[in-house]
Amino acid sequence: MPRRTTIAVVAVVVATAVVALVALAGAGGRGLAPEAGTGQVESVGSAVAVIPEADRRPLPAFSAATLDGAEIDLASLRGRPLVLNFWASWCGPCRAEQAGLELAAKGLAGQDVRVVGVNIRDDQGAARSYLREFGVGYPSLFDRPAVLPARLGDLGPQAPPYTLVVDADGRVAARVFGALPGDEPQRQAALLTDLVERVT
Repeated sequence: MPRRTTIAVVAVVVATAVVALVALAGAGGRGLAPEAGTGQVESVGSAVAVIPEADRRPLPAFSAATLDGAEIDLASLRGRPLVLNFWASWCGPCRAEQAGLELAAKGLAGQDVRVVGVNIRDDQGAARSYLREFGVGYPSLFDRPAVLPARLGDLGPQAPPYTLVVDADGRVAARVFGALPGDEPQRQAALLTDLVERVT
């Protein structure tokens, strides 16, 4: 078989396997999820993962000014759960989840859970306009060079949106890749609230 044909066949086989795994995950795929007791990340959905307590890593040191001029040191927020949402004004999926995040933030505030945004690779003026447009009530750190994602390493986002749930001990306990799942704000808020309660 010619070399090009062999490569094409292998590519088709790999692509088919990936599609099959994604389809299973989207259909619930609970059988594919490692158990928490194995020390592996436990998949909750196609975009959501919970990290077992024994494998949780501490959130790296980071402090920065917020878009409204205050200063926040993440270390000062230990002692209660924290939700970090990475976003940018130019990010379409960020806009798709913003109403759900705002609903979740309001509900979680009553459970002593802090929500903080992290604006990355963005223009400060555009980011402030975004906050006004959506009426965002929680603070957002301005991290244009994406320093915090770099410090997070493999826990950090390649591109927004991306959400981390940090437990009261300052360890990353769950991750949401991409926008919060759900086709309406109420469902997105319920998913995030449930995830916070599950890991804290």
